[in-house]
Amino acid sequence: MKRGLTVVLAALVLLTGCELRYRAISKLDITDAESLYLAPEAEARGTGNVMFKITKEGAVVEVSYTSNSGIKASAKSLKPEAIYHANDEYMIVVFQYNIACLVSKKTGAVYSLDNVGSLVPKDSYWNRCMFANSSPVLSDGKNNIYFKTESYNPDNPYKNWELYRVDVTNPEKVFAQPLTAANDSSFGPFAVDAAGNVVYSNNSGGARLAFAVGGFANCNDTSYWTAPDGNLYYQGHVYDETAGEYVSAICRLDIEGQKVTETEYGKVDFYFSGYDSYYLTSGDRVYILNREGQLFEVYNPEDNPNVTTLDYKLTGNTVDVSEDGGVVYVTGQREVVCIDLNAKTWEYLYQSDEYEIYEATYSGQGVTVNALRYSDGKIIMGKIDKTGKMEVLDEKSNSKVLYLTRIK
Repeated sequence: MKRGLTVVLAALVLLTGCELRYRAISKLDITDAESLYLAPEAEARGTGNVMFKITKEGAVVEVSYTSNSGIKASAKSLKPEAIYHANDEYMIVVFQYNIACLVSKKTGAVYSLDNVGSLVPKDSYWNRCMFANSSPVLSDGKNNIYFKTESYNPDNPYKNWELYRVDVTNPEKVFAQPLTAANDSSFGPFAVDAAGNVVYSNNSGGARLAFAVGGFANCNDTSYWTAPDGNLYYQGHVYDETAGEYVSAICRLDIEGQKVTETEYGKVDFYFSGYDSYYLTSGDRVYILNREGQLFEVYNPEDNPNVTTLDYKLTGNTVDVSEDGGVVYVTGQREVVCIDLNAKTWEYLYQSDEYEIYEATYSGQGVTVNALRYSDGKIIMGKIDKTGKMEVLDEKSNSKVLYLTRIK
């Protein structure tokens, strides 16, 4: 009888475990992590991912979790699928079946986001961002988190997408507020200012501004970014009375309640495409870097937008900024290039025919990479320091990784 009962209980766990085990997580062991990444499970590729952390000392360790009852176990059983930076305090980890959790970067504490919905994956066609390096998860000046979800709404069956503002003041019970208009069944990139005003491209071929206080206004459908002053900026057109024609300009959205004023920030003689460019910040300056090596300074203390053409075209697949914001690291298959934003110059940090780099992120005074080593065909985790020296951190997992992310 006991044997039969055990079998029944085991079957129930298998049937309901995908729901229960996520609710039972209390903590991920990431408090000493500098970076995180996902790798296909070595024993059974394609059946799930394993989460690893890289510590400040350069150790590569498989991440474990603690249950509500205090039991520790490998996080591989949770089958993590994505990791997103949310704000300075939190990140979002997505597990199998698109179950998202809010995770404290400081303590590793895990909180449920069941009441929000399923995040639209980063690589989804429908989750295109304002810039090539933009995250699908953004935050405002109040640490509220914003992201797009996919779900069925029985009250509005034609609306399969929603953009949410998530108040994480009390992470034990987050408050999620839908932001898009009722007839915006699908929408594209979005941006948010410090006050919580959100602009998004809608399905009618235009763009919508969702005010933080509620209500909507139509606006230009283009690429928007948030400057250090907390306001939304974009490249538009203004009328030049001297020239007698409309000219290109950087403009600012000044929003007060439900009143919005489009203010000219500075006329420019350049144009960039946001989707294929990179948004970068350094102190009180904002840059847009395109693949042709043009560095557009679109916000600065001098209120003087300008452009510098570097003698370098981006061939890299990742672009990341140092902690102080002064240096940009562009990583290609066999090279890492440093761009000094202040001097507006560039140089090679690393060039080699020994490795082919797949993924990279800046972390701890260097660049952490996932790369193929030509000499033996192994895929390693390594770190390139500021002198250009490669140090191998791990070669056991031997996998191309996913979501290599700096969290501190």
